[in-house]
Amino acid sequence: MNLTIYLITDDKYFKGRDLFETIEKALQGGVTAVQYRFKDKNTREMYEELLKLRELTRKYNADLVVNDRVDLALAVEADGVHVGKEDLPPEAVRKVVGDKLYVGYTANSLEEVKKAQKLPIDYIGFGSIYPTTTKEKYKLVGVEALKEVVRVSEKPIVCIGGIMPYRVAEVVKAGCRNLAISAGILGFEDVQKSAQEVQRAYKETMRQLMLLGQV
Repeated sequence: MNLTIYLITDDKYFKGRDLFETIEKALQGGVTAVQYRFKDKNTREMYEELLKLRELTRKYNADLVVNDRVDLALAVEADGVHVGKEDLPPEAVRKVVGDKLYVGYTANSLEEVKKAQKLPIDYIGFGSIYPTTTKEKYKLVGVEALKEVVRVSEKPIVCIGGIMPYRVAEVVKAGCRNLAISAGILGFEDVQKSAQEVQRAYKETMRQLMLLGQV
């Protein structure tokens, strides 16, 4: 499981863009995992796209995660599946996938993160850290809440929501080591360059923290 720079796909960023070419550019820029999340496609279309993405992510030694659809994740031999509070419960997901996939789960408060510690999951997606355009309905939690969540959680935290290249240093300094990003990479014309900027900011901040003995 390598979710350091975790790209989340979104329908609106692929209008007039080739899906595979765009994601390959992001992978070349340093993305370590791709979550396939589309709402306006049929199952057959998603399956065929995921098969190609499985090949592409393997080529770059990156993880492939499927949002919500446990069946598709298993069918294409993805690395992981991510579910939210309105999807199949994590306990049921684990029964289906066993140890074939890792399981991610969404939490939007400190209380939810504490409860999630007992769930059969491998990481927790926490946010929205900043205002975001990717989701219409979301809860803004902020950087201070992120610091607290990182402190109390025994499971890895993936921070999500409005993380742009210029905000990477702040969330890494808050203790988050896994950054889920959509607009911060896909919202730019040069996807490879934006991914490189995220990677550079991440590495530089980690280097500074190591020099200060904070890692």
